[in-house]
Amino acid sequence: MMTNAGPRLLVVDDNEDNRYTLTQRLKRQGYTDVTAATNGREALDLLALHEFDLVLLDVMMPEMNGYEVLDRLKGDVRLRHLPVIMISAVDELESVVRCIKLGAEDYLAKPFNPVLLNARVGASLEKKRLRDETASHLARMEAELESAREIQLGMVPGEFPPPSAAIEVFGTLLPARQVGGDLFDFFHLEDGTLCLVVADVSGKGAPAALFMAHTNSVIRVAGTLLCARDGERPSPAGIIEHVNKELCRVNSAFMFVTVFFAMLDPKTSTLSFCSAGHQMPCVIGASGEVRRVEGPVGIPLGIEAGFEYENGEHKLEPGDAIFMYTDGVSEATNVEHCFFSDRRLEDSLKGLGGATPRAIVDKVVEDVRAFVAEAPQADDIAAMAVRLV
Repeated sequence: MMTNAGPRLLVVDDNEDNRYTLTQRLKRQGYTDVTAATNGREALDLLALHEFDLVLLDVMMPEMNGYEVLDRLKGDVRLRHLPVIMISAVDELESVVRCIKLGAEDYLAKPFNPVLLNARVGASLEKKRLRDETASHLARMEAELESAREIQLGMVPGEFPPPSAAIEVFGTLLPARQVGGDLFDFFHLEDGTLCLVVADVSGKGAPAALFMAHTNSVIRVAGTLLCARDGERPSPAGIIEHVNKELCRVNSAFMFVTVFFAMLDPKTSTLSFCSAGHQMPCVIGASGEVRRVEGPVGIPLGIEAGFEYENGEHKLEPGDAIFMYTDGVSEATNVEHCFFSDRRLEDSLKGLGGATPRAIVDKVVEDVRAFVAEAPQADDIAAMAVRLV
């Protein structure tokens, strides 16, 4: 990185007259911080100890020529982006091409033309300055995104009921990027009802993460306030309609979110739910059979403020487990561009009767990763399992 004192230049040439001539010309052009090396090995030693902004490297040198030095520089993670101008009395196209292929920034022929020398040194240093600024900006962005990832992962539950609880819960969130637009959550109302949320915002990255954070906050507030206001437990559809109106009111980016919201009454083992454009969860019976929850499906939230959502209901039996997920599971893509699919998901869940929610979620994630193999994660993944003991 260039300092306020000016760029640091390294001249490498085995000929003393050439070193002196080039060093003096650079100083007359305003480059006061110039170091000279008599051969390639000395240059590599200096580069290992000090920071430089540009290297002017002679091609023809004994013991280690300029090609070898350049190849070593470009193979070093710390030095590979350091600009190098190759200098030689050999003004042949083959030599120029070889230097450029090895990663040289530019090429100058001896004897040095002062105007051309000034122009090429200045251009190489300007390119380095711009690269340094870009690298610094990207590093700041990476740090901010990593902080945002930690904040987002801190928004989803990190503590779950112990295995001895009457209702066991476990979930995971795996963003495709540093931050994403998927969510799982659970919380209790005052009467003991367990509220369950799995959601997926359109798009990815920071905008989706911000919209998801707002969605989750509104769901929690709506469920709590509606219950306190009426003194009775609100319906899932009633809560979702309030959330939808709020999201439509502040949605200048025209985003939308699919949500599966459910309320599990531990006294009756009844799952009341509302789906806003989200896929229905799977139920794993105590004996290991897998079936889909059936019920009405409305449009995603954030599209139409006055849309009327419907409630669904599913009676759970002792030992039943519910698996809720986003389409990052079913639409996980392998290198052959095939989806993991709902069928593979259901096959993955078969035989998991009596398994803990953690075991269920871990098994699905493991199977998805095995299917995807070397392909990059295409979409965010959120998954949550709940088991009625």
